Amino acid sequence: MQKTLMQGLTEVDMQAVVNSYNLNDYYYPTLFPIQQTNSLTWKSLEINTGLHLAADVVARGNSIAQKSREALTRLQGDIPKIAVKRVMEEDELNEYKMLLALTQGNGDKQRLIEAWANDTDFCWNGIASRIEWMALRSISTGKLRFTHQNNVGPVSEFDLDYQLGSKRSGYNTGSASWANPATAKPITVDLRQTVERARAKGIRLRYAFMNTATFAEFAATDEVVKMCSSYLVNAVNGAYMPDIDQVNSTLGKIAYLHGLQIRVIDQQITLEMEDGSRMDENPFVDNSVLLSESAVLGNTHWVTPIDMSMRGTAAIAVMNGHTCIKKYSTDEPVTEVTMGIANAFPGWASSQRSYLIDTHNSNWNIN
Repeated sequence: MQKTLMQGLTEVDMQAVVNSYNLNDYYYPTLFPIQQTNSLTWKSLEINTGLHLAADVVARGNSIAQKSREALTRLQGDIPKIAVKRVMEEDELNEYKMLLALTQGNGDKQRLIEAWANDTDFCWNGIASRIEWMALRSISTGKLRFTHQNNVGPVSEFDLDYQLGSKRSGYNTGSASWANPATAKPITVDLRQTVERARAKGIRLRYAFMNTATFAEFAATDEVVKMCSSYLVNAVNGAYMPDIDQVNSTLGKIAYLHGLQIRVIDQQITLEMEDGSRMDENPFVDNSVLLSESAVLGNTHWVTPIDMSMRGTAAIAVMNGHTCIKKYSTDEPVTEVTMGIANAFPGWASSQRSYLIDTHNSNWNIN
């Protein structure tokens, strides 16, 4: 490991550039607010409160019966290391050398910054995209598994199952596939039954999360079109597909849904396969609806990477939030290396008080 080949690049310069990056394009900082921890294990304690337990009517002079204390559930697991690397090889370094010669004497430092900042930006977004993928895949399937199809490179054992089939939560399935607009009953059956089942356990569902494709099917069903249409449109047998604001306005007026509102997840993450090919996908999977009490589902737990304490090396390393950006060079072969590193995990603390609906199948069939 050698010092960076980017002439004049200092830690102060790189810190200023990395500080300009933000997470505005991602859902996870809102769904899972970022929280620093002090170990490589995340722990989220959740008290499973059910219905409000009524006091007993007791005759004066009699002892008072002791009530059972609600179980305290601990969700825990290892915080994984997330890393991405981008390399400038000899041809690109030669281009940088020519750019360096062109900018001598004209003070165009911005062009030199852009030459290396493209890689720091790439690594920043690479880390954020993987955490986003983990968060959205978890809450739409109830599980998180890394395979050769969704992750390149060796992975230490990591196979998380939130076990939503427990007594406090569960998978529910649609009464009729939302792909069949004439027969699907997404409001009067699917959402209603799930909300009522949850309320019987003291769980008051307020939000229904789904991706854009699933919302498009929901909004195209005859039931939703009719319920969201005005009286005049129905009277003349007109029909139109309502937008999210019209849908939520309608849902808010339905007493048995108790204020349930839909949140649409519109995201696209690119995964690179082992053969170099790329696949774009919304990590919140199709045909899945998550119903939750809160719009905040847990926390993104993170620990400072060890790279930030290795101050005796030639590498430059800076932090912004949970992400470390690191730069160094090698001399055989000659390369300039930029890395993004984070020890982070979006822990779903409210999983045991959440419900997932499969909108296409009578049995849960989503992985």
